[in-house]
Amino acid sequence: MRERLLPLLVCAVVCLGFATGDSASATGPLVHHDPAATGELLPARDGSREVEDIVLGSDERVQVADTSLFPFSTIAFIELEDAAGEVFGSCTGTLIGPDALLTAGHCLWSRADGDWVAEHLRVVPGKDGDFEPFGAEYASDWWVPDQYALAGSAIWDWGVIKLPNDLLTLDTGWLGIAVASDSALEDPNFQPAIFGYPADKPLGTMWGAVRPAFVSVEPFKLLYDIDTAAGQSGSAIWSAGDGPLRGLVVGIHTQSGLFNNGSRIDAELLGDLLLGCSAMECTIDVVDMPGPEPPPPAGSLPFRSYGVAVARD
Repeated sequence: MRERLLPLLVCAVVCLGFATGDSASATGPLVHHDPAATGELLPARDGSREVEDIVLGSDERVQVADTSLFPFSTIAFIELEDAAGEVFGSCTGTLIGPDALLTAGHCLWSRADGDWVAEHLRVVPGKDGDFEPFGAEYASDWWVPDQYALAGSAIWDWGVIKLPNDLLTLDTGWLGIAVASDSALEDPNFQPAIFGYPADKPLGTMWGAVRPAFVSVEPFKLLYDIDTAAGQSGSAIWSAGDGPLRGLVVGIHTQSGLFNNGSRIDAELLGDLLLGCSAMECTIDVVDMPGPEPPPPAGSLPFRSYGVAVARD
């Protein structure tokens, strides 16, 4: 069992303007259900975000020129809406199954208010300014670990968003998720990548970077010198290299400090994600790696994940 005794870390984004929703309970997964989600593709529209830079030294992020290309098609702009349907902020999510997105817990749950951050989540994969190449959908459910909702610890800062169907992912595909060993994460061919929707750049544009290696691989977190900003919370940490983990998600960007860092996906974290997806009846694409097998994926939708090809200097 993971010993959650690490010091609390400062979140990269604190989402503001919270709406009412289901309350936390001491047992069972904490799930928000949005009965207003119709499962229909939505027309494009603009949003707005709070801005808070988390850039280390000079900014090395580059803009993604064609967000409709895989794997960037799997990265989603998440608009946070209040009960009146007004957009008050945004985060980033990554498709990790035909109807599931990985994101940060603080994008979904307010530790300060003890309530859900937003009443509605509009999910826009591959958004590029006003251009939304695949359309958009409202999420039907979202989940955070009980430990995050009840204790408010940044050590548990992750969540899953469920789409009502696989209409979006028929075209976008998704990234598989894996529990990776220290040696695999420290392999020179790993090359960590983080891409998302920073609020210090033009609205709804995708930016990110690939680095030669992590600054540090720790038992429960990954440290890196990849620049981020508000709005990129929830971005997946994945491999852009030529190793066995190419294109696989191994962490979630959630926090900042001396170095930007995120939660490392280990067997327990993966088990939590599968528990949440089981409660919401969604599907996560778990890729088996050498060593102990992770729990089986929840749900029954067919998988449609692709090999990753990333061009970089």
